[in-house]
Amino acid sequence: MTYVRETCGCCDCEKRCGALDIMFVIDSSESIGYTNFTLEKNFVVNVVSRLGSIAKDPKSQTGARVGVVQYSHEGTFEAIKLDDERIDSLSSFKEAVKRLEWIAGGTWTPSALQFAYNKLIKESRREKAQVFAVVITDGRYDPRDDDKNLGALCGRDVVVNTIGIGDMFDQPEQSETLVSIACNEPQRVQKMRLFSDLVAEEFIDKMEDVLCPDPQVVCPELPCQTELAVAQCTQRPVDVVFLLDGSERIGEQNFQSAHRFVEEVAQRLTLARSSSDSMNARIALLQYGSERDQNVVFPLTHNLTEIADALAQIKYLDSSSNIGSAIIHAINNIVLSPGNGQRLARRNAELSFVFITDGITGSKNLEEAINSMKKQDVMPTVVALGSDVDMDVLLKLGLGDRAAIFREKDYDSLSQSSFFDRFIRWIC
Repeated sequence: MTYVRETCGCCDCEKRCGALDIMFVIDSSESIGYTNFTLEKNFVVNVVSRLGSIAKDPKSQTGARVGVVQYSHEGTFEAIKLDDERIDSLSSFKEAVKRLEWIAGGTWTPSALQFAYNKLIKESRREKAQVFAVVITDGRYDPRDDDKNLGALCGRDVVVNTIGIGDMFDQPEQSETLVSIACNEPQRVQKMRLFSDLVAEEFIDKMEDVLCPDPQVVCPELPCQTELAVAQCTQRPVDVVFLLDGSERIGEQNFQSAHRFVEEVAQRLTLARSSSDSMNARIALLQYGSERDQNVVFPLTHNLTEIADALAQIKYLDSSSNIGSAIIHAINNIVLSPGNGQRLARRNAELSFVFITDGITGSKNLEEAINSMKKQDVMPTVVALGSDVDMDVLLKLGLGDRAAIFREKDYDSLSQSSFFDRFIRWIC
């Protein structure tokens, strides 16, 4: 189902899915990796964003309440509880999910499922709510764990959906693990090869149908909400690579607006304190044009002076556009060392590519480039400006995640606080 947002006055209509208690159980083990763990969190937020408002009162008999268990080895389980009184809105839920940190230990999936039931669902489920669990795993778990607990959520009036990610599920015995978690209901098992498939628009649509098959859309007269304070990637490792379209379609004035935007982002983010700092943000910029026109304006850096000096000397390419070659060049010259192929992006950091483009580009090398992004665990964001855009290309750049595409009417929007704050919140 595609949920179309309508507008009543200045405010969005409200989607109502009935009384839902939803528990996400997500793998935070070392085998998942930092970027894939971030994709899991984005999946959770994207799905919950589709389900209407969160019940403000944990004891309310209407609305949705959402919890999350992230798990790794024994004794490391962390949770956002269904009855947490601090979670009283979608915004507060998103902030709580963002604060979850990758544990990077072993994998005790059966015990995590037992924990999810005993400590969260059993203690805080609402009497009249339908209870769903969504379990995400790459299938690996410690053999010392009790596999009898794979069915810990079964027979307890909980609808369990399992998502298995990775090629190991081609093996029948691993598929049996997924079916066991899903209470022997194979129709509630979803297999995918890549974690990036979690945030694909089609899959989010599917999960929306599963969790809210018959919604009501109500348009009350509500006052507009004030924007929340913006996070600045404080103590969160992010390597952000901007890919700026320098083709003739953009125009020099718009190009100047775009590179000023990059500088403003650098000034807003909390940058790493040194070249050896494993936390906070670093930024790089690649300007691209035709298949052979790529210019690394500055590599991944924490140095604001270096960024400002490089931007002051940038020259508009004013050529044709080939985004595929640009992506490959960015990976081979910014993410990896052009000399020896060693990784320059920090392994503990989320690697984010930000495309500033209308998507109208040559198609050569594009599929190869998209596959290279996936191999490097790139988290894409697309800033699409103007009315004349190629949405098919933009979706490819966003790895199918429509939420990762920011559509704005023109380049002047880059300097508007409403867009700028949303963008900062997204990449942080």
